[in-house]
Amino acid sequence: MSKKLQQNGLFESSRMMLPEHREAYILHQERLAPRTRPSLDAQAAEEMSRLLSNSMMLEDAVTITLFHEHDDIRFTGQVLKLDPTVRTLRLLTSNGTRDVQMSLITNVTLANE
Repeated sequence: MSKKLQQNGLFESSRMMLPEHREAYILHQERLAPRTRPSLDAQAAEEMSRLLSNSMMLEDAVTITLFHEHDDIRFTGQVLKLDPTVRTLRLLTSNGTRDVQMSLITNVTLANE
């Protein structure tokens, strides 16, 4: 009897891959690979700084996007405190307060946008 017909030989000997399976495999591999942190230009950093300070002074809600290796993390709330020496900020969210490192922030927008 042929080896192809024994155990799992029929599947293992097949070299064909459907396009849908190939795309799903590529997306899966991209999700597993860690991303690199995007670099911010001076204008974007200034705009983010302005929105954060306005949130603290005018009590506006902002949405902060934090960098993570696999997926971005978003928090919405009001900035309570900016600490430039430690480069952190305290954010008041619906679940309580949260300390955020400024070096991880990739985007800041107004919450009602």
